[in-house]
Formats: sequence, C-alpha cells, structure tokens
Amino acid sequence: MDSFLQVNSGNNLLGSPTSACIPDDVSSICPLITPSPPTNALVNPLPESQDADEYNISNELVCKLQQIKSGNKEDDSTSSNSSNLAEPACVQLLNHKNNSSSFPFIINDDENITQESNGKSQPLQLTFRNPPDNYFFMSWNWPLIRKISLWTFLAGLAAMVALVVAMIYSLPKVCNPQVEWYQGRVFYEVFPASFYDTNNGMTGDFRGISKNADYIVALGVSVVRLNSIFDTPRYPEDYKNVTSLVNIAKPLGNTNDFESMVNHLKSKNLSVVLDLPVYPLVKELAFDKRNLVRNQSSEESQIDHLRASNQGDPIEEALLHWSRLGVRGFYLKALENLADEPNLGFYLRKWRRLIGFDRILIVSEAVLRKAPSEEVRDLVMNNVNLIDIKLEVEKGANEITKRIYNVENSTLFTKAGNPWIHWSVGDEDTKRLANRLPHGNSTLGALLLNLMLPGTPSIFYGDEISLRQIYDPHGDREDLKHVHQLTPMAWPNLKQRSFAWLHGEKTRVDFEQGGLISKMASLRSGSPSIYMNSVYKNEVNKANAEVKYSKQDLLVIQRWYPRRKSYVIVSNLGKHKIEADLSTLLYRGEVIVGPRPDSLPGTISFKEIVLWPGESVVIELE
Repeated sequence: MDSFLQVNSGNNLLGSPTSACIPDDVSSICPLITPSPPTNALVNPLPESQDADEYNISNELVCKLQQIKSGNKEDDSTSSNSSNLAEPACVQLLNHKNNSSSFPFIINDDENITQESNGKSQPLQLTFRNPPDNYFFMSWNWPLIRKISLWTFLAGLAAMVALVVAMIYSLPKVCNPQVEWYQGRVFYEVFPASFYDTNNGMTGDFRGISKNADYIVALGVSVVRLNSIFDTPRYPEDYKNVTSLVNIAKPLGNTNDFESMVNHLKSKNLSVVLDLPVYPLVKELAFDKRNLVRNQSSEESQIDHLRASNQGDPIEEALLHWSRLGVRGFYLKALENLADEPNLGFYLRKWRRLIGFDRILIVSEAVLRKAPSEEVRDLVMNNVNLIDIKLEVEKGANEITKRIYNVENSTLFTKAGNPWIHWSVGDEDTKRLANRLPHGNSTLGALLLNLMLPGTPSIFYGDEISLRQIYDPHGDREDLKHVHQLTPMAWPNLKQRSFAWLHGEKTRVDFEQGGLISKMASLRSGSPSIYMNSVYKNEVNKANAEVKYSKQDLLVIQRWYPRRKSYVIVSNLGKHKIEADLSTLLYRGEVIVGPRPDSLPGTISFKEIVLWPGESVVIELE
C-alpha cells in the first residue's frame, strides 16, 4: 500500500480521482462529484491550511480499486455494474444508497463527516429521505379510490344536470301578467228561478244550478252571478219587491241548499257573485245621517263603532251574512239612485272593509255618471272593483264605436288601479238578445264581440244558444209581460221548456253555438292580448283595444299586448251581406273562431272579407 501513496509537500493538487475515470462529457454535467470528504465549497468553503501536509490519491490507485471491484462482482452483478458505470456519477451517488462499495470515498449514512472551519471541527450529517414505499398512504387501495372518486364525480354531475332540467321544466310556459280572480274572467248571469227545475215543473232552484255545474264549466265560465234570490210576496213574478236581504225565496230552497250549491260550484273552480238590491229597501235605513257617530275623531273609529253596534244597517248585515256562506262578490243594484247621498263614500269604504279585499263590489256606470262631484266619483272608483257597462249591439257599428271610444277615454283609464270594465249585452232587465237583433244567428256574433272587448265580459243565461223570450200570441199572461225575458233555460236532453210560473210557445235554439263560446273563452283565458283591460307603460294607462275600421255596419277591432300575438275581430252588425277590402289596414291572418259553428280554421286574406248579417270572425294576425 505504501508503494501506491505519495506525500507531496507542495501546493499542487491533482484532480478528482473520479474525474480521471469518467468521460469528459459526463463529468462536465455532474458538479456534485467532489473529493472525499466533501468540502462543501459552494456553501461554506474550507479555509486553506497553510501548515498541514496535503495527501493526494494517485489516479493509479483509484483505477486499481475500480478494477478489483469489477472483478469481485463480475459473476452476479455484471449487468448492474455496467448500468451503474453507464450512468453519470452524480446519478449513482443520489440513487444508489447501498452501492457505496463501488466508490470508496462515499461515506455511509451513519457516519459523521468532520470539516474544519476557522480552526474548529464541525460534524456534518449526511441523511437521505425515506423511500416512497414507507409513506402510510402508499398502502391504500388506490384503484378502488380512483373508481369511487370517478363515479362520485359523475353522479354529482348527473344530479346537477337533472336539477337544471327540472328547474327549466318547472318554469311557466308563458309569462302572462298576473290578474285577480275576477279580472278578465267570463261571468255567467243566471236567474235561478228560470235555470233548471228539480221540483217537477214548478220553478228553478239552487239544486238545479248545482246539477248543471259541468255545463257552466264547459262554457269556459269562471264566475256565476245570481240575480235576485230574496224573499218577495209572490216570488218569482215580483222578484224586485224584496222584503229582506238575508231571507231566501222559498221556491229556490233554503240556506243549506244555497251553501251546498256554493260549495259544489267552488269544487268546480266556480265563484259565486250575488246581486244585492240596495234601493229602495234600504234608502232610509242605510243612509240616515243620524247613524253617523259625530263624536268620533276619525273615520276608521266610526266604522269600528258601526260594526260593533250594527245600527240597523241591512246592507252591512247582508254583506256579512252572505260572505259567511261563501259568496265572493256583490253587485250593488240600483246604487245609482243613492249617488247624491252625502255619505255614499263613507258607506262604500265601510262595506269594502267588511267583506275584505278578497271579495269584490260591482256597480253600474250610472253611479259614476250621477255622482255629484269629482270627489264622490273618486271614492266610488277607489272602493269598487268592476263597473258594469251595457253594450247595445243592436244600434250598429257606428254607435258601438262611439261607445267604446267614450269608455276608453273616460276616467276609468286615468290610472292603473281603477276598476275594470264589466261588459254585458243582456241581463234580467232588458229584452232577450235574440229578440233585439235582426237575425237569429246574430247572438253568436254579438257574444264574440263582447268577449273580445277589454275587461270582464258577462253572458246572460241562454244567450249562448240564441234563447228567445217568452212568446205569448194570445196575450193570456199580460200580467207577466215584465218577466218575458226570463225564459226558462232550454236543455238539450230536456223536452220541457216551461215552468208553472212562466210558460209560452217553444222557440228555436242553437246548441252548437255553445262550442264556439267555449273556444273563445278558452282563447281569452290564455291570451293577455284579449283578457287584459289595459296596458300600463311609461306612466300611461291605455286600453289595449283599437277600432281599426267602422263603416256601413262593418266593425273591426284589434287587440294587442306587448310581445304577444295580436288579434282582430270583424263583425257585420247590419242586415245585409258585406264584402270589403281591408288590405290597406291589415294583411293576412289565421281564423281562430267563427263565423259559424260549422266553419273550419284556415288562413284568411283581408283583401276579400265576406260576412253575412250578424256574423263575426276572430282572426290571429300574422
């Protein structure tokens, strides 16, 4: 061993023994190969010793040791050594922990290396990180974990997609404006004593109305308005001579029958509105100035006091009584005869509070017309929900045009919160619609026109089938002439069309017209262009109906609503066939309803419009 070692006292120092055995290109990329022990010259360079002798390991010794190593392990690890020698020395140093024997200058992990720094010896600990196999999570079942994670992610993704689809599916198909239960709905006015009889030919009754609830629903009706049902000395001949506002006329049934009818209609989604005659029965009682409590400081305290004491006010008593039985609204009949009373506004507010804001009050337009001042008119409009306006279609297109124009430009459309219009073309006090019009089939055209007007339309029972009033050629019942318009309702499967209290010759009816009325009511309920009363935009309240053409008994009215389809009704209100060219106003559309029960839907051009007397056609514009 002595022959291989040399001691040099000079400062010339040979290169690293490893560098002598490794090719130049390899050694150039392995800056970690340093003399053993490492000097850590890059971090904390060792001071050069001036006195100590320096020892150099000759290149010959290093190469000899490499050859001896290769010879000892040639049989069992030839390929391994070849691989190690092929790798750079820096890679072998870091990756092969147990191959320290290949390099005699590598120190084991448990040995301490000392280096001198400023004349003092400092220990240097070489440590290596544990191999990955020793980490605790390496023993987990990672294939299973990956599968569970994948399926969890897919399940969450599918759940989110299903939630989004469900939300989209649950959205309303159309975003129509919200209205109250009475706004834009079709009312059906019934005189109970003439509707349907379950008493063997005597008079109609409440049970007869319940029995035919499906017929009313099929018409597309939402509200049933009952005419006079109150006790009189000879009901129904003198139905206007009311003696009480809470007692029911005996031929119609009793309170239990009435409540049962209301509940049955409610199960069919039909509301009940009741005509309440306030004049002349209650003129002296309800509007006696002595009933006011002058000592109260506010109007609300007056109302509370009157409610508690119930100072003989029959209207208040009736409103509370029928509200408890399920009635959802009241038509204050003949209230216009009390329009000049100074306390009208006060009592309207009191009645409004008594019934609650989920029930409605209806008055005739005559109340507004006869109001003595603007203040009274405002009080009426602030406390009622519907204003009844009669449309006299027998007067022709020009008169109807003026009527619609006057209504749309009246105070009813000054602000959005004003009452809606309640259109009617017939009621218990007027001649039958079929008798007022020149042709029997004109009733269908008149009702289609009524259903196309903005607001809440009303149909008098029997008009949907062109029911005519009692025909008494011999004049045997002159004493009943004032009730001839209250003709017993004709039913398809019922041969008897007269009651004991009112009878006459049978008249022709057309049951097929009811199908078109039902179709029109259905179209109205789904389209705001037709059922809306007005459009409120840019602080302007405007009726969404316009008379496009009115000449020679031909009337054309267009209905519209923002971002919705527009509709047009063309009506011949005259006595002769009309052919007209309206292409300068409108182009083309699709026939939706009319003009006859046997008419088929199809495209129509406004260049050639042909209508027979009394016909109306509803067209959806392109």
